[in-house]
Amino acid sequence: FRDRYAFPFDPFQEEAISLIAEDSSVIVSAPTGAGKTLIAEFAIYRALAHQQRIAYTTPIKALSNQKYADFVRQYGGDLVGILTGDVKVNPGAPVLVMTTEILRNILFKERPQDIATAVLDECHYLGDQGRGTVWEEIIINAPQTIQLVGLSATVSNLTEIATWIGEVHRPIHPILHSVRPVPLTYLLCHPDGEFAALDAPRRPPPAAARVRFHSREARGRDRDSFRQHWERRRPASPTQVIPRLRERRWLPAIYFIFSRAGCERALSRYLDDEDSLLPAERRAEVEEAIANILRDYPSIVAETEVNALLFAGLRRGAGMHHAGILPALKRLTEILFERGLVRVVFATETMSLGIHMPAKAVVIQGVRKRSDAGFRRLSLNELTQMAGRAGRRGIDPTGTCLIGLDGPEAEDDVRQLLAGEPEPIQSQFRVGYSSAALLVDLYREPAAVRRVIESSFGQFQNRLRMERVEAERAELLTNLGKAEGIESPCCTLVDLLHYREQRTAVEAERERVRRLGPGGRAKGRRRGEVDSPWSEDLHTARQRLEAMSLALSQVPCHRCPNRGNQERQLKRSDRVRQALEDRGRTLRELKDSYWEQCLRVVEVLRHFDCLEGATLTPMGRLISSLRHDNGLLVARVAFSGLFTGLA
Repeated sequence: FRDRYAFPFDPFQEEAISLIAEDSSVIVSAPTGAGKTLIAEFAIYRALAHQQRIAYTTPIKALSNQKYADFVRQYGGDLVGILTGDVKVNPGAPVLVMTTEILRNILFKERPQDIATAVLDECHYLGDQGRGTVWEEIIINAPQTIQLVGLSATVSNLTEIATWIGEVHRPIHPILHSVRPVPLTYLLCHPDGEFAALDAPRRPPPAAARVRFHSREARGRDRDSFRQHWERRRPASPTQVIPRLRERRWLPAIYFIFSRAGCERALSRYLDDEDSLLPAERRAEVEEAIANILRDYPSIVAETEVNALLFAGLRRGAGMHHAGILPALKRLTEILFERGLVRVVFATETMSLGIHMPAKAVVIQGVRKRSDAGFRRLSLNELTQMAGRAGRRGIDPTGTCLIGLDGPEAEDDVRQLLAGEPEPIQSQFRVGYSSAALLVDLYREPAAVRRVIESSFGQFQNRLRMERVEAERAELLTNLGKAEGIESPCCTLVDLLHYREQRTAVEAERERVRRLGPGGRAKGRRRGEVDSPWSEDLHTARQRLEAMSLALSQVPCHRCPNRGNQERQLKRSDRVRQALEDRGRTLRELKDSYWEQCLRVVEVLRHFDCLEGATLTPMGRLISSLRHDNGLLVARVAFSGLFTGLA
């Protein structure tokens, strides 16, 4: 394998390759462009040498398509296949590229024994709000016989992730490499298109918006004027920035904009105002590539608004890349960029993944992006993932990242962001309709489903938080005991507090039984509804209450003659007692949050006739096959009859 490369391997690559050769699992965290792909290539090389199958997963279809094309060039079409939601080619191949969702579904439904190794590319997506759950489900459900090779951008809690994987799958070795192979320079880009170093003096506001502090009222008015001045201004236009990049020979460049519509507006505006970036002698190559793609994919309509804009841009050396563009056209943009025929591409941040589009410079239009909860500042991990596209190994001595300033706080935001440390990955695990349907169908019994759910990285992190909260409680109890002089001849304050929490849980369960009585769930069951372990009725509830009450009665504190005196002493310190109660409530939430979430989702599935007993109905089976934020809504529409006759 080493003889295939003309350069020496870095120490972190040597370490990872040696461990993979020993059939160990590894998770490698390194900056973009550091050479993580070489490690995956060795895993493929080894699998083929041992006549084993290997799955190579990525979080997005565009990256899967690119990896498939790369591996076909290296190993030939007979040895490589691909599975995505759109494409299925050679599914029995020893090297099988797929999206993470496909592998997750395979592991849920087939439990394959013939896959020896799974490469999880871009596995820092474990912390992605939309996709993170899929990664956790893969790791939880993968047979222990599968060797895992995780490739991640730089994260600060790699050891924590490795510890969790070691608990739920098998031991895995964390390898952290923090050095970028090509140094990166960050510059600020002011709204007028001027570039400035990070350590340059802060630019004063324009004269019309300068703040004068003559009085309190004046300060307020001038501050409003300053803010309004910025609000009227937008980040520098691409028509200001790209000519300056061209003058400094910083092309090719990737121009990141956080919306599809924004990318389209930027390309359209650029085409209206600027000349071609493409030398006249190379324009025929682009025309030929466009003609070939239209011939190979007859279904592509060149005259649609987005496609027409894209082709017009490509003919002048400017591209566009976002999820609303057809995969074949995104691939065309990638190929032309690699060949030097596209000099700038306007892209959403999904292109910051491992798609091979090396650039000399990157422009990030701003440090704030829209989320489900409104606008928020980028995380350092998000920013460095995009910036990491700048600087081509073996070509550029340095990479350049320009960060657009789009408001009065932006300059400080950028400096604070870049002065920080990489954020730890936080689990985004949640039990959705599809996950719940699959789990119930696969494991049937609630206890088995609960074991799977509580194997998640989210519950692992909850347990770590619980340990910290327990330590805080112990300290509070010690302080309380010292302050109040509370003593007991038979137990500790911790024992007493645990007893009180157990008693509170019994009281809460008694209230639940009361709600399930006449007029509650037991009386509201629909005719013909199948009883199952997932049914919550007055009888599955009374039995649980009896068991909890019996367990409570066996706690020594329950019969202790000193208990009343101790509890009265505890009540004398309201502030500390409230803090103890808060910690206790936090512990209960951390312990049961994912399980309670699962129970609520299953109840919704039962309500809409997706589940009969522990068996999925046809609608439930459809939900289990979907990867959608609201699979229940999609399935209900599909079964509603609204689409009848629309073919």
